[in-house]
Amino acid sequence: MDATTPSPIELTALDQKALRLMGDRVVLKPLTRWNEAYREFPRYVMEYLAARYIDPANPVPGQHRIDLLLAEHYVESDARELIKSRIKEKGEYVLLGSLQLRLDAARDHYWAEVPALGDSFVRVSRKVLGDYGDVLLTGGAWGTMTVEYDATYELKGKIYPFFVRDFQPFQITRLDLEDYIDKRRQFTAEEWVDLLVTSIGFNPTRYTAREKLLMLLRLVPFVEANYNLIELGPRETGKTYTYRNTSSRSFVISGGTATPATLFYNQASRKIGILGYRDVIFFDEIANTRFGDPEATISVLKDYMQTGRFSRGPHEFSSQASIVLGGNIDTDLERRCPVDRYEHLFEVLPEDLQDTAFLDRIHAYLPGWGLPKIQPANYAMGYGFITDYLAEIFTRLRRLNFQTHVNARRDFSVLTGRNQDAVRKTTAGLLKLVYPHRTVDDLEESELAPCLALACEARERVIEQLARMPAGRAEFKAIRFELPQRV
Repeated sequence: MDATTPSPIELTALDQKALRLMGDRVVLKPLTRWNEAYREFPRYVMEYLAARYIDPANPVPGQHRIDLLLAEHYVESDARELIKSRIKEKGEYVLLGSLQLRLDAARDHYWAEVPALGDSFVRVSRKVLGDYGDVLLTGGAWGTMTVEYDATYELKGKIYPFFVRDFQPFQITRLDLEDYIDKRRQFTAEEWVDLLVTSIGFNPTRYTAREKLLMLLRLVPFVEANYNLIELGPRETGKTYTYRNTSSRSFVISGGTATPATLFYNQASRKIGILGYRDVIFFDEIANTRFGDPEATISVLKDYMQTGRFSRGPHEFSSQASIVLGGNIDTDLERRCPVDRYEHLFEVLPEDLQDTAFLDRIHAYLPGWGLPKIQPANYAMGYGFITDYLAEIFTRLRRLNFQTHVNARRDFSVLTGRNQDAVRKTTAGLLKLVYPHRTVDDLEESELAPCLALACEARERVIEQLARMPAGRAEFKAIRFELPQRV
């Protein structure tokens, strides 16, 4: 048995409970980590394969089968021309990879983008479009696809030989939000939080209650639409790992340049940017991110973070994507706080982003220095939700309005409008994660209070740092929120 795979007798009571109640919606998380070469794959892909092919009691045969599957059907970028040749010579070939569709209105034609071929003008069958069009047109999906070669197909004088005849996505087809909520009732709050922490890839026994709550704060952008979060902290605490692996609906921008065409709308190709079809946009290594046409880009982004709408030329769009800024800040690891030399804790951001009007639109500042660096033992060892299943649940939780729960219990009239929105949204997101089964009437004060306290703290930190900035000293003052209970 693989050294990272616990035997069945080592499963905890929570593992057994999750397996009994959730069945095929959970997977033993270490099963995806037997080969370091697979770190490049999204976690939901490896979990799908592990759940389908690996027997936890005897994992090696299933792991070997996946090794062969990936060796045969996954294409490295330097092998694209070879695979194209195989498709031509054999007439068809099964590829494993991502697939996305788009409508080319000028040609009245649907095209498939197949990164495994390095080709964005691949024809697609009506069957694939009919069966999976909704998913493939809104961000795409990973799966196996049968690609055919036909050099006789011509469109407006140009040959387009590659054709996706069939596609089988890596996704969970059994999804019922009401069942998920009902199952939550059979767990304690502590058990449910541990299950969520395990599900996103971490070992809950290695974290304190405070640390686990901060990890849940990272997930609020997934369940609360148009939510803006910043996390600055030491390296290697799991920021990128969380946003890259928790959902196929998130997109990670790792440094480099972010342009209006990439983020919003490409006027040349008439293609909407990532903000239009992803749930979460994570700007990783934000200190190294540069913005093309920064004045225009940040102006549009600032407006979007306030209204959920953006314009490019004559076009206006609305979106529910959440914005997360992540980066590193020098930290005193013993005291677990930022080093003293910072005038304010937005100092590490690019100069273009050190705009008080922009930063005031951030709903929460997550103190990354409150989380420990990841060691091998920090990775999940038990059963957790299959990532793709949990991602779809998170998307459906976005449609629920839990701000009513908070409004019913607290008087927000003492806060400014933006502070109200920030605290409500953060609290609502945490409640959806931990207490999705609660209604306005049966939510306990002991359940609300920790979520509300963290929401207040995270927004207070934004205001406190704005008040320390030279441009913000006249407008902002550090404050502690006091929210009276409603009578």
